[in-house]
Amino acid sequence: MEATRSPMIHQPRTLGELSLLFQRIEHPLLWAGGTYLMSRSDFYPFPSKAQIVDLGRIEELKRISRTDRHIDIGAMVTTSSLLSAGKLVLPSILKSALGSIISHITRRQITIGGSVCEPESRMAFSTALAVLDAQAEIRKWDEGRFTAAWIPVNRLYDKRGALLLGKTPFVLTKIRLGLEWGDFQRFVLIDNPIRTPDTAILVAFQATRNQTALTKVRFSASFPKRAFHLSPELENQLSLLNLPIHPDRVNTISYEMAHDLMNRHESITEFQAERTRRVFESFLHELNIQTLS
Repeated sequence: MEATRSPMIHQPRTLGELSLLFQRIEHPLLWAGGTYLMSRSDFYPFPSKAQIVDLGRIEELKRISRTDRHIDIGAMVTTSSLLSAGKLVLPSILKSALGSIISHITRRQITIGGSVCEPESRMAFSTALAVLDAQAEIRKWDEGRFTAAWIPVNRLYDKRGALLLGKTPFVLTKIRLGLEWGDFQRFVLIDNPIRTPDTAILVAFQATRNQTALTKVRFSASFPKRAFHLSPELENQLSLLNLPIHPDRVNTISYEMAHDLMNRHESITEFQAERTRRVFESFLHELNIQTLS
């Protein structure tokens, strides 16, 4: 019975109280919405000495604020709350990504911080944030205190999509979005990333059109538990193009993108790469259509 005893649960109300808990607990398990932990088959039975820190009562982590330059989203804001509160201020690509979470129950549970810090796999929110140049405020626990730093969200992960923050205890407190977004934004999710990770893809794309010039292109693609793909080289190549792009050039660029994708990420399937290529190609064709209309 000792091995299955319920763990101790702490519920700090401020970041100051959280700091005190980090001083007392060597390896606290942070609990946000619980959707990741409760979906793991090995979560129970729970080690008897484990101590859970529930972040749900820290009001500072539930705030959404806006200035003339950026939007700050607290780590404990749920996807449901963000969609409701941010209809007029969120970029369309982010609303599309959040809206791809179909279950209303899941939307009420998934937190922004939990989604970004899920250790193994990138899903809709992280994929969209990667093309928005979003920043994450990370507070690392070092030598008895928290030290804060802003880190681009797309630098939090390795090429497999696994979290890179290492073994040092940390807390993500907020996500910051700038207010300058591209006027062409698309997010596509195909298949269920939880049930069918071998076929699912998540693709985000944004760009700014300046008359007939394409600028500030951003592109990301996620393959659950397999790969997290960014390509600054592709973005730079596209940012030098004029619109409309010749159909032959569109075809060439899309196949080059797929070839690069397969070379960098051997774990994804050819089917996933081809799906991504076709989605990517559709974005370029749509840009052409809008330019000519």
